[in-house]
Amino acid sequence: MVALVRRSPNGVYAVRPFFRTFNLLDEVEEMARTAFESGLSPRMDMYEEDKQVVIKAELPGINKKDIDITLEDDVIAIKAEKKEEKEEGEKGTTHYTRERRFGQYVRRMTLPGKVDAENITATLKKGLLEIKLPRAEEPESKHIDIKVK
Repeated sequence: MVALVRRSPNGVYAVRPFFRTFNLLDEVEEMARTAFESGLSPRMDMYEEDKQVVIKAELPGINKKDIDITLEDDVIAIKAEKKEEKEEGEKGTTHYTRERRFGQYVRRMTLPGKVDAENITATLKKGLLEIKLPRAEEPESKHIDIKVK
């Protein structure tokens, strides 16, 4: 079967043959899947090592000043904005392809336990954000003798 390929601002995708039946629900599902797969949600890894939780997020093209990290209870939120670059061109510039995306990234993740909020560190190198969240010290259980009267 031959498929047509179509370029759009959202990327390249195959157009199904013209003779297929039209199903609105299938079309809506395909549009939603395409939107979420190509959205502005950063890809993240979260793991634990040396009594700390480490989160790595890919934020290509983002400046440090455009990143906001917040922690509420056991949920960490990473917000960032990729600003559109001003094109230095003459008036009447024609774009043939515009596939880069600009806008706000927002990602929230539930942490696997309590962390020490006072000692969290974050670094950004070559588009990779690394957040280190030390585990909170668990209060030691105490043995208390209770005298019965």
